Amino acid sequence: MTQPHPCPLPRVSVGIPVFNGAEHLSATLDSLLGQTLTDFELIISDNASTDATPAICQAYALRDPRIRVLRNPSNVGASENFNTVLRHARAPLFKWASANDLCMPSFLQRCVSALDADPGAVLCCPRTRLFTEQPADGQDYVDDMNLDQPDAVARYEACSQRLKLNNIMNGVVRTHALRQTPLIRPFFSSDSILMTELSLHGRFIEIQDFLFYRRMDPRTATALMGDTQRMAHYNPSGKRMRFQYWRMAWANLELLARVPLGLGQRMRLALAVGRYLRWSRHRLFQDLRSSLLN
Repeated sequence: MTQPHPCPLPRVSVGIPVFNGAEHLSATLDSLLGQTLTDFELIISDNASTDATPAICQAYALRDPRIRVLRNPSNVGASENFNTVLRHARAPLFKWASANDLCMPSFLQRCVSALDADPGAVLCCPRTRLFTEQPADGQDYVDDMNLDQPDAVARYEACSQRLKLNNIMNGVVRTHALRQTPLIRPFFSSDSILMTELSLHGRFIEIQDFLFYRRMDPRTATALMGDTQRMAHYNPSGKRMRFQYWRMAWANLELLARVPLGLGQRMRLALAVGRYLRWSRHRLFQDLRSSLLN
């Protein structure tokens, strides 16, 4: 079920991929619809939810013409559902929004203004507070992701070293830069690989105010899920996901052929990727053994 989108083109496209997110979805939608910047479209992709998610989506869509609701006939996995909302985006700027998190009212306005002022930046994100039940009880998280290095390879190395929790993926990004990447693929930490690749396309701006509240509990954060739940999150078919670290390594190697760099920078990037692979060799060996024996 897809609603016709409004005209003219919005300033920002906000995409919410959701699966059985009824518990927190209304609060998330309220925080986005309450933004001080109002020129945006809101694309919701319901991944064949079996709870009250479809009813909530349709109720909000009837209330606000900026909302478009998509529904997958079957569960395509989290990665593909994240990509779905990006593929339907019409605006020059894009934001992924989890169905569990909250954005302060000035989130979009501050990020868009920062990107308007710096054409060489491809991503802008505020600082993050992590919470479990109540946002007021949240704890500040140090992202340290203000990547203003003029050199692309230096940004790549800084991003690779600093990126732990991938909060910056919830920032505002230039849509054309995202569309030059393979987006999110169905293996662990593919979203982090996406961010490191994006750093090769331009600078990252970190707003120093805490405007993003991320819910962190075993139901909503993949970092806290058990192995079985995490597998189902990425691969609802139930098929075993093998060679996960090898797929991460290969994704880094693919950068060398795809990113828009000169020969000298490409050679330096190859050395940086080589350092990453050497650092990961123990995990790669364990992954190979596990994938072959189990």
